[in-house]
Amino acid sequence: MGAMNTTDRHDPQRLRDLADRLDCLTEDDFNLLTQTAPATTMSWRKRGTGPGYILAGNRVLYPRVEVEKFLRSKVREPRAANLVRDVL
Repeated sequence: MGAMNTTDRHDPQRLRDLADRLDCLTEDDFNLLTQTAPATTMSWRKRGTGPGYILAGNRVLYPRVEVEKFLRSKVREPRAANLVRDVL
């Protein structure tokens, strides 16, 4: 296996390809998906309120299964369903 040069380490597409092989999202892709700033996701990690993640060196990867669990925990009922439940 050849040595990785500096350019490879900073190639966003290569990082995405590697994360995809591990069934993960990169931090940038997670931020894009959730429309959050990097500072927000860092805060979630520090508080333990975000999805499970992998810390590899200074890289953060989010396993897709953890992202799915996190997003499912954010599902809200439509307001009309709440009104019907309150009436019954």
